[in-house]
Amino acid sequence: MLLVDFINVGYGDAILLRETETPFAMLVDCGDARIGRSRPYGRRITAADYLRREGIRELDLLVLTHLHLDHAGGLTHLLPGVRVREFWTNYLPPEEMWGHTLPAVPGAPAGARCLMTSMGIYVKALAHLRSQKTEIRLIRTPCDCRRLTETLSAGVFLEDEELRLRQASIWDAVLSGAGSSGDLEALDGFINNTSIRLRLSYAGQEIELPGDVYASCWERHQLPPCTLIKLPHHGHGDALTSRLLEMLRPRYAVISVSDDRTDDCPSKKIIQLLSQFGVECFFTDAV
Repeated sequence: MLLVDFINVGYGDAILLRETETPFAMLVDCGDARIGRSRPYGRRITAADYLRREGIRELDLLVLTHLHLDHAGGLTHLLPGVRVREFWTNYLPPEEMWGHTLPAVPGAPAGARCLMTSMGIYVKALAHLRSQKTEIRLIRTPCDCRRLTETLSAGVFLEDEELRLRQASIWDAVLSGAGSSGDLEALDGFINNTSIRLRLSYAGQEIELPGDVYASCWERHQLPPCTLIKLPHHGHGDALTSRLLEMLRPRYAVISVSDDRTDDCPSKKIIQLLSQFGVECFFTDAV
């Protein structure tokens, strides 16, 4: 049996997958370092606390889809309590930066500051993973099938090689001291589309976990149908199009989003689109 838990981390992603027969456990993203206050009926919880509650002290695989804070910030609290066998990422800074405290970027706007906070958490996490001898794998090219267990496999996709390389160039410059707040602001504008997209296959069921890739970035492909999709970008208006849904035809959709958003997230037009296609929709936080 494959158990898939979309952890209620508020505005962010943290998805735990467990195959009970093997056993096997993987986590896709780990939410933010802070989850914010939940409403009285809410049940927000950090990824670290959720794994602790479930008695998970080891992950066979941890995937970080991209370096936005709401996907990577939870590394701070997660790693001290969990051993990770294998880690996938779409960017690795120079190894001499791992574990370092990063300098502030003067005059940086909010988005750039959040990216620097995320990178500061990330380089410390990499040092921790290295110390526990985790296999650290940089995902550079798509792969149609990676066998995770005898019955669970993953297609691993990067939608835009140019953006991946541009991201690496900006981060390398910033970490060397040659980058600027403008570089970081530019990165904040496209980093969602550098996300690692996963297509998991198990016992005839197909699960799409696309990180925050905008619909326009991956609807260019011919995509097979899936059973379930985690909506990219938390249900913002760029998450889905009719063309994408025509191809995927999911039975279920999960939107990882907080209940206190005021910026049309999840987007009303996206919810209506899902309804038109007969997709049953679930939310990690009450909305």
